[in-house]
Amino acid sequence: GMMGQGIAYVAATVGIQVVLLDQTVEAAEKGKAYTKGLLDKRVSKGRLAADKAAATLALIQTTDSHADLKGCDMVIEAVFEDRGIKAKATELAEANALPGVLMCSNTSTLPITGLAKASSKPENYIGLHFFSPVDKMPLVEIIVGKETSDETLARGFDYVMQIGKTPIVVNDRRGFYTSRVFGTYVMEGIAMLKEGVHPRSIEVAGLQAGMPMP
Repeated sequence: GMMGQGIAYVAATVGIQVVLLDQTVEAAEKGKAYTKGLLDKRVSKGRLAADKAAATLALIQTTDSHADLKGCDMVIEAVFEDRGIKAKATELAEANALPGVLMCSNTSTLPITGLAKASSKPENYIGLHFFSPVDKMPLVEIIVGKETSDETLARGFDYVMQIGKTPIVVNDRRGFYTSRVFGTYVMEGIAMLKEGVHPRSIEVAGLQAGMPMP
C-alpha cells in the first residue's frame, strides 16, 4: 500500500536492502514503481546520477511470498488497520525472518501492547508510525508497548535516525502524540471561530505555529 511503498523508498535511498512484500507480485511491483518515479524525478532535475538511481532501485526486491523474508532482521508491517490482519502478518513474518527480528507495526490507531500479543517475542515488538507521504514527512512516532525491551527501542530509534527522520518516543496511549495534539489543535480552532475570531487569523496563527496545514 501507500505507506509500505514510501517506507521502502526511504530505506533504499540510504542503502538498506528491502524486501517489498504484498499480496500479489503486481502490487509489490507497483510499490517499487513508486520509488522509481521519485528517483527518476531526482535524476531529471540533475540531483542524482542515473547509475546511483539504478543501484538504489535494485535494493528493492518484490515478492508475494513470506519465504523471501528469510534473513530479514527487521520487518515493518503496514497492512490494513485491523487486528486480525496485523496478527496474521506478524505471525507469518516472524516464522520466516531471522529469529531475533525487530517486528514493527506502522499503526496510527491500534495499541501496540495489544498487537504485540500476536508476537512470539513481544519484547521485540514496537510501533513505528510514519506519516504520509513518507518521503516528505520528517516525523516518525516510536510507540513503546508494555513488553517492548530497551534494546528494541534502541534498534527502532537507530533505524529512524538511519533513514534521516526525526524520532519521537511515545507511550502506548490513545492517539499516541500527534493525533492528540492535532485533535486539540482543530478543536481549539473551532472554539476560537465560535468565539468570533476571524477565520483567516486562525489559519495564519496555525501556519505561524509551524503547522504544515492551517
